[in-house]
Amino acid sequence: MTEETENTKKKLKEKATNILFDLITNIPDSLYAENREPEKRANQLIQQAAFKAATISATLSIPAGITGILTAIPDIAAIWRIQAQLVADIAASYGKLALLSREAMVWCLFRHSAAQLIRDIAVRTGSRIVVQKLSTTALKALIQKIGIKISSKFLSKSLLRAIPVVGAVGNGAYTYYDTFEVGKTATAYFKALADQDGKAVTDAEIVDAEGAGPSNKEDSSSEAK
Repeated sequence: MTEETENTKKKLKEKATNILFDLITNIPDSLYAENREPEKRANQLIQQAAFKAATISATLSIPAGITGILTAIPDIAAIWRIQAQLVADIAASYGKLALLSREAMVWCLFRHSAAQLIRDIAVRTGSRIVVQKLSTTALKALIQKIGIKISSKFLSKSLLRAIPVVGAVGNGAYTYYDTFEVGKTATAYFKALADQDGKAVTDAEIVDAEGAGPSNKEDSSSEAK
């Protein structure tokens, strides 16, 4: 690997980490209010966000050369913002926007794409998952790991973008799927929170949409609560 590529990879990781950390620590507000049919609205929001993100992804153009990838990061960040807004809007539709913590946002955004990295922020308690609070230092360390993973994926996908039509269609389709999965995770998360309104809950809990949590370890202190 050339020195130019190594430098680009390092800068890409730093940019991705900074953008993601800013996104996670500045949770967007929502114009939506609690809805009588939140799941129906959530499905509509997911479709709209997925289409919007896919359109942006398909129309992005990266200047020639490996260093040109760096100039596309702000545009890619627009896709992450769409996904973060989707999570916030779904939370608001279920009347749970106040429970959208930084850790919950990380969980919703990366549950499907970086499960191994975020498994330690969630602890299984029976059939539910408790998302734990992290210190700012721990959260930033986690975001850095996610940033590295995303950077590596982005560099790989940049090769596909070199083929105009195939690259546009491929990246658009992937972004649609990625955004759809974010929405699906968020819907499962906030639906479970809404279903347990009558229970005493100290942390955000969810029923894993796939029936299995990201972590197999038991937390006796959490269960004691």
